[in-house]
Amino acid sequence: MAQALLERELRLAMQRAGAESVPLYPEGRPCRHPTARLVIDLFDSVERHTLEAAGRRPTTMVTEISRTQRKILKLLRLSASEYGR
Repeated sequence: MAQALLERELRLAMQRAGAESVPLYPEGRPCRHPTARLVIDLFDSVERHTLEAAGRRPTTMVTEISRTQRKILKLLRLSASEYGR
């Protein structure tokens, strides 16, 4: 059910934005009907680590996200700053 909701929200967002496709296939080829699996795979490389040491403020390191990842987050009305630089 969660996957179906993700697909629905992204496809509706694409319609609102007038986007016919997003580059989710290999080599950035356009995808007119994105699936949850493609979106999940797109974000598979994103990592977030927090380094904590006694007497120091925690340092958080996040994988830099791609232009396509930013586009998907924007379509879904999610803040890219929560997912990376």
